[in-house]
Amino acid sequence: MLPDSYKSWQSSPIHFSSVKVKTDRSVIAASPGNGIFHKSEYGEWIGMSKGLPEHTNINRLQLVGDSLFACTNKGLYRLEQQEWTCAEMNQPCYQYKEEWGYGFAATSSGLLYRSTNPWKRSAYENAIVYDFLFTPQYLYIGLDQGIGMSDRMTDRWASFHLESGVTSLAASREYLVGANEKGALIVSNGEGGFSTIQFGDIFIFSVIAKHAQVYVCTDKGLFRISKLRERLTLYPVKSGVPVTDIDWLGPELYMATLSKGIQTMQTEPWCSY
Repeated sequence: MLPDSYKSWQSSPIHFSSVKVKTDRSVIAASPGNGIFHKSEYGEWIGMSKGLPEHTNINRLQLVGDSLFACTNKGLYRLEQQEWTCAEMNQPCYQYKEEWGYGFAATSSGLLYRSTNPWKRSAYENAIVYDFLFTPQYLYIGLDQGIGMSDRMTDRWASFHLESGVTSLAASREYLVGANEKGALIVSNGEGGFSTIQFGDIFIFSVIAKHAQVYVCTDKGLFRISKLRERLTLYPVKSGVPVTDIDWLGPELYMATLSKGIQTMQTEPWCSY
């Protein structure tokens, strides 16, 4: 990382919780309590909340190909011709991804899926699902009471009860990690379970995997997970500002912050696509 090479977009609004960047270098970001905004590379922030109900809170933005989705407390919405339309789901939605031609949604009543048909139940219909992650062999699910896991080869399920909900999941080549509601890091321990790690007074918002690395968004800045003598540690990437979400366009890193708008930062050349 090149810590001194970043740009700060501190025009109003300055509070952001989620960010996505498109190939034309335009940025879409969610501002808590203010809705969704769009900014072209050299333009100003423009409100982009048309079609969303009043008092809508944005849990996550998701870019799937050229399609933009908003996971909200009022359901899942898709942007069509600059207006948000409901994706036939009115319950709180926390995550959306597409795999194998299906759309999967994490909701307040379990993990749902659909192709062109109405939404169907996939798993944990009596639990809140905050996030989920597909790997070649397993499906991991972040729940209000811990982590669920499905072996996709054998269709066997296992549940791991933890002290609080797991709101974010990511994986490296070595381990599965998550963030819980208390701001701690959840890490697979190699013994068929998970350990909880609290890094001092750091509150973790989310974990995001990219370029074979796992990044940690916290109230003290952006960190990357690394190992120091076989012990997990947080390596600072951008400190001093609360980072809530990140996205990339080539080697350029975009950071949503709670107090200093959207910031960008050039990463090392090996981060290029």
